[in-house]
Amino acid sequence: MIRAALAALAVLLVVPTVALADGEFVQVNGDPSGKVYRIVGSAPLWIGPGVCAAANCYQGITYVNDLSAYRQTPADGALTYGGSDGATYGTYRWAGGAPLWISSCGYGPGCGAQILIDDTAYGDTPHVRQFPADGTVVRNVTDGAAYRFAGGAPLLVRCDLGPGCADPTQVDGGTFERLGSFNGPKHMRSYPADGTTVQNIEDGVFYRFAGNTLLPLSGCAGCSAVMIDGLTLRLAGTGTPTQPHIAAAPAEGTFLATESHTYRVAGGAAVQLTDCAQLGGCKGAVTVDSGTIASLGGGRLLATPKDGTVLRGLPSKRTWEIVGGKRRETFIAGVGGIEVDDGAIDLITIDAPPPPPPPAPAPFKPSISSGYKVFRTYTRFTSLKVKDAPAGSVVTVNCSGKRKGCPFKKQKYYKLKGSSLNVYARWFKKAKLKSGATVTVRVSSPTGARKQMVFKIRSRKLPVRTTRCSSPGAKLARCTT
Repeated sequence: MIRAALAALAVLLVVPTVALADGEFVQVNGDPSGKVYRIVGSAPLWIGPGVCAAANCYQGITYVNDLSAYRQTPADGALTYGGSDGATYGTYRWAGGAPLWISSCGYGPGCGAQILIDDTAYGDTPHVRQFPADGTVVRNVTDGAAYRFAGGAPLLVRCDLGPGCADPTQVDGGTFERLGSFNGPKHMRSYPADGTTVQNIEDGVFYRFAGNTLLPLSGCAGCSAVMIDGLTLRLAGTGTPTQPHIAAAPAEGTFLATESHTYRVAGGAAVQLTDCAQLGGCKGAVTVDSGTIASLGGGRLLATPKDGTVLRGLPSKRTWEIVGGKRRETFIAGVGGIEVDDGAIDLITIDAPPPPPPPAPAPFKPSISSGYKVFRTYTRFTSLKVKDAPAGSVVTVNCSGKRKGCPFKKQKYYKLKGSSLNVYARWFKKAKLKSGATVTVRVSSPTGARKQMVFKIRSRKLPVRTTRCSSPGAKLARCTT
């Protein structure tokens, strides 16, 4: 019905080379779709019947043979409103072929020339970009910084370096905070898309974005790169610290690919993979080079995953925790982890369990037993034994007293191979000890613990026995056990 009215009332005016003014309506002669376009920033945007009816467009449509006289996308600075988002929440200012929502009209050129369009126009992909074209420069009037778009995200730059800074389109902090749209589809990214290449105009180094950060390339001859500068790198791409556009490290799980290997970022490190088939082909892997990996991404990658990182090997589904750069299998349920292939797990040194501690030494509780027979002028041992001593203990026997019947002059030593020694049978079997003789038997364990018994021979009486003990390194004292 509307198409018939348009055909009946419109005047056929073919304008093949002369573009109409902003806000005018145009239709391609003979187009069976009957699309009506509204000129915005010298570009035709397809509009729906609602806008056409509201602006009474059928009273002034111009027919053309084609759209070659118009821009592909609206010129920077064009202003529009309308649509499910703009009709309620305000105005969009165009930059780099994309509409950017602005929170205020109180700066720059103001908002005096807004053009009504609708959702159909905002979604007219041949003539509308979702994000501003790479290299587009805008100025954020809130923080005062200039930003150059790369991979859909704005990166702070010095405007005395690089192209595009002459009279940049002005937006505001609200534009950045809401990523270029109040409620509708976003027209800014927080971080450049993976694979976006930039070049530092000051030193010529190329970088490629991967997982929200940029990684240096060894070279990139012939690459199409957006120009940044040293200030971009130092300030994380932003003049508003709460809204960084360059992350400190790649996002966990990011895939990287060099000329010879594929990697996955886990715990801040690039973990080398061996079988991407286990990981769905490692889709979206960002191409870098071996120099990127060798340089640890210019300081944005770790040499090994940080402690506590959990890796999940496929196809085994076994999970491993990284500790000190080594792997240790973990069996905690639901721990998840970054998925890599089992071959990647095998490339990481395994953390062998520590050797078991040496067995605790047996308690040192040797016994020194004795028996005697007392005569009128001497005393004889009938038994003198050391028992229950640890193997390797040293038994020291001393007998003192001049002309007191000692069977030897020099102190005797014996290292136990078992746990006992018959001291009587070895040295005192025929000894006749006189009053005043002193016999000392000491047992010293390999740990240094000691037990000693001293026998003082008396006339016509049983010997007096004194027992002393000590722990390793301590002095002999009264035994407690």
